[in-house]
Amino acid sequence: MKNNLLTTAVLILMLVISAQARENPSLDEQLRAHLHKEYFTLNLLIQSEGRYSFKDDDFQGGRSFNAANARISMRGNLNGGFFYRIFVDAAPEPALLDVFAGYKYSDAFSFMVGSMKPRQTLDFIPDPGSHNFVDRATMTGLLVGSRETGIAATGDIGGFYYYTGIFNGSGLENNNNNKFYGIGRLQYTISNNLPGYIQLAISGSHGNSEGYISGSRGPLLRGKRTIIGSDIELELNRVYFAAEYLQGDLETVDFPNVNELINGYYFTSGLQLTEKTMTFARWQSWSYRELGTTESKLTLGTNIDFTNIVGLVLNLDAYIPNQGDTQYGASFIFQVQF
Repeated sequence: MKNNLLTTAVLILMLVISAQARENPSLDEQLRAHLHKEYFTLNLLIQSEGRYSFKDDDFQGGRSFNAANARISMRGNLNGGFFYRIFVDAAPEPALLDVFAGYKYSDAFSFMVGSMKPRQTLDFIPDPGSHNFVDRATMTGLLVGSRETGIAATGDIGGFYYYTGIFNGSGLENNNNNKFYGIGRLQYTISNNLPGYIQLAISGSHGNSEGYISGSRGPLLRGKRTIIGSDIELELNRVYFAAEYLQGDLETVDFPNVNELINGYYFTSGLQLTEKTMTFARWQSWSYRELGTTESKLTLGTNIDFTNIVGLVLNLDAYIPNQGDTQYGASFIFQVQF
């Protein structure tokens, strides 16, 4: 009799707790319910980072703490298939990232006009809060810009995804040479009868960007640049793999009579250890033909999701320069994203 009463009491308690959970959603769910509407969605990314060079030098920023990102995005869909986005970053100093409006006819075609993030390379497509590592691949920063101003079209047709656009080729600055810069990407995703997906893609860009640097930290350009690339990404059960190759043929100020050729690649592997923890390893290498240098870097990482919106990224890096000793460092990002 006592056992039956105890069992009944436990069942009633569980039902009460379950009912309260349904009536009182988590703080994360309440936050998203208030800020994520179809007509107006407010997203926030806060990232604080720490870096530690194993030697007393400036490798990857030396030894310091930084406010890496404080990004605020406002976007939404409007009547008639129109949409908009405004995206700003307040750290380390205020900056405008995206400001565009567009029109979606169907899943197969939509276009947008304004300042935006080009969907050219696999490494640059994820936002900072969704990237697997603290830093992007080095070759991406040497060749590909993070923002461009112009017009772009995109669509998804039966597993094929395309992105194409015409831009100033000067980042977020005004076009000072009356030349345009074209960017394109074509990818195909295989997911039928798979416990995940396999994605294959090719990408490219071409144009005259005289007076601007290549990518975000590449050489200063004196004229045209042509970039081609290919990548693969797969996620099957608990296993992740990605690889990308990029090559840039650049007319640079450093070599007025010959083009510099920068190429590079990376391989990334990942394993889901638990529901909240995943480990990664990335090997990357990049080279300059005219400078005659080849450099490499190994990164080991662990990503921990404490909740749906709070996470931690931990990295260990070994940088192997063309000349000199190997440098070692550690870094982390603690973030809130919703």
